[in-house]
Amino acid sequence: MQNSVLARRRIAMIGLGDLGAAVATRLLDRGARVIGVRRGSEAPPGVELLRADLGDPAALAALPADIEAMVISITPDHYDAEGYRRTYLAAAQNLAKAMVGRPIVRALWVSSTSVYGSGKPVPTGVPAAPGSLGIEFDESIPAVPESERGRILLAAEQALAAGGWPVTALRLAGIYGPGRSALIERVRQGRGAPSDPVHWTNRIHRDDAAEALVFLLEQAFAGTELPAVVIGSDGAAAPRHEVLAWLADRLGVTLEPVEDDGGRSPSRRLRPRVLQELGFRWCYPDYRAGYAAMLDASGKQQNRG
Repeated sequence: MQNSVLARRRIAMIGLGDLGAAVATRLLDRGARVIGVRRGSEAPPGVELLRADLGDPAALAALPADIEAMVISITPDHYDAEGYRRTYLAAAQNLAKAMVGRPIVRALWVSSTSVYGSGKPVPTGVPAAPGSLGIEFDESIPAVPESERGRILLAAEQALAAGGWPVTALRLAGIYGPGRSALIERVRQGRGAPSDPVHWTNRIHRDDAAEALVFLLEQAFAGTELPAVVIGSDGAAAPRHEVLAWLADRLGVTLEPVEDDGGRSPSRRLRPRVLQELGFRWCYPDYRAGYAAMLDASGKQQNRG
């Protein structure tokens, strides 16, 4: 796609994990010049690699002066609150300092919908029994985190925005896709979920998450004024027990309703209003499409084996 608005643009991909590498590859396909930043030594072919620790402000000073946009998609070493502080908050603060004064068109920060708390209902006009629809969120609902990790993620969003250039936080729902088959494995073990009370879940396929980030960059370079917050989900919230039952049917497994260990996220339905209004098209518009592709791919691999 060399005629893309991203062609010849100098873009920094901060973090080259599964999602970051998928974004970098798509940017290259659109003709962008990509510099990847990570501590390790691996990068997709065609990506110029800068090995740097995001916790080291001096190392980030080596980022080229001609960078026009950034996508930041990083993963903590540890998933406790301290790991989140050392990774997300420190990285956001250091990037804001290292890039201050640079003419960045847009920085995209990969965040999470865990920054939302219980919130309040958004009128939908859909008649239903009380409590059966869960709570619907779009970008108009303020973030009021109820967990320490959620509060750290929100603080990181705010710290990056303090750099003085346009920042959009893409708050992703649960990512699934290649290499992310925990729900499938749960079903293989025969572990379902109770149907009462209904617990609404939200997700986005890894490929759609990557495409959404590239799409937002294209919008920014095309002159679209992006908001500070975008929700990244497929917009097809579904009750958890129904998702598990659908997978069980596909796999020929009988389920027993099992309560999840530990706390669960609030039951809510996410509406990705901004992506919808901008005209984004999902490759996998609901869990059926996404998980069917995963199961088909797994079946083909087993047949080849």
